[in-house]
This record gives sequence, C-alpha cells and structure tokens, in this order.
Amino acid sequence: MISSITSFKTNTINNSISITYPKTVNIIFGNYPYPEKIHNFMIDIKSNLDPKMENYSNVKGGMTDWHYFLDKPEFNNFITYLINKYQTTQPDLFEYFLEKRYIRDAWGNEIKPGDSLDYHTHPCYHGILYLTEGCDLILPELNLKISPKPGDYYIFPPEILHGFDPCEGDNNRYSLIFNIDLNMDTFFDFKNKYIKKNMKL
Repeated sequence: MISSITSFKTNTINNSISITYPKTVNIIFGNYPYPEKIHNFMIDIKSNLDPKMENYSNVKGGMTDWHYFLDKPEFNNFITYLINKYQTTQPDLFEYFLEKRYIRDAWGNEIKPGDSLDYHTHPCYHGILYLTEGCDLILPELNLKISPKPGDYYIFPPEILHGFDPCEGDNNRYSLIFNIDLNMDTFFDFKNKYIKKNMKL
C-alpha cells in the first residue's frame, strides 16, 4: 500500500501512480496473485542466503547472490506476468518500462528485526516483489511510505531515493529485487540514429 507522509498530488490509473512532489515520476504497482509462488520465493531465499553478501551492500541484512534469480523459471514467470499485464492494459508504460529493457540483476533479501536499508538510489529502473509484510519502505524525496503486503510489487524509475531505519516487529521480511537496464542493442540503435545525427562528434 502506498501512503503519503504529508499531502502530495497523485493520479492513479490502471495500477500505476503519477506523483508530483516536488517532481513528477511514474510508479507501476500491483499484486502478484499467486500465494503459493510467493511462498516458494521466500523459501528459496531462506535456503540460499550467501554469507558473503550479509551486510555487504546497502542492505544491512541477508542477501542471495546478485544474480540468483536470473535463470529461475519462477522469476521468469513473474516477469512474463508483468509483460502480459501491461502490454495489454498500458502499452505506453509497457514500452517505457519493459519492452526495450532487460533484467540485469535479481536477488533476494532477508530483513530481520533490527536490520535496516541505507538510503540509496539505483541508476536504472528497478522493481521489488514483496513476499511478506513488515518494514515500511520510505521514499523521502517523493514524500511516500510503502507498507508491503505479500505479493505487492512496485517498479520505480531511476534515481529514486529509498530506504528504511532499523526494522521493528518480531518477524523477518523477505523480498525479491531486480534491476531493469536498457537493452544494449537499443542503446546502440539510439546512439547511431540519434546521437550521431544531432551531435557533433
């Protein structure tokens, strides 16, 4: 669930939200309606935490390897679900977020009570699939708080500051995170067709 810390302007259509506070960004969100698959993701993360990754990054908790889920059929099924959903309901957002991009990294997090997430940004589009409740995600520049429920997912544009302070409660929180990067073929097409045409090299 998305809520405001104070007031801000929103426009919510077909599982996306346009936020203006103080700049306008678009966030895709929804719920992956397969509880058994959500549970299986959580079990997979629990069983495959990488000791070398604990407290290694902005996540002050447990992690799998950065690329752990890239070749997993269950994760590919989730991405296919997103593509099918937004290709038909919001073709403009589908093209903007997914069509000409690829999944660069996909990993799992385990957040225990007292763990935290340093405030940081991603240089690319990125998504999160929540597998359990707990630990509200704070987006201070957008004045937003996300209170996760199992199956909730969000896809954010680049450079959105986010994090949370030490997690309260009695239970661990599990989530699956993925980075969405520009397809290199598309990048070179852009470079050849636009940059060379419009800039003096």
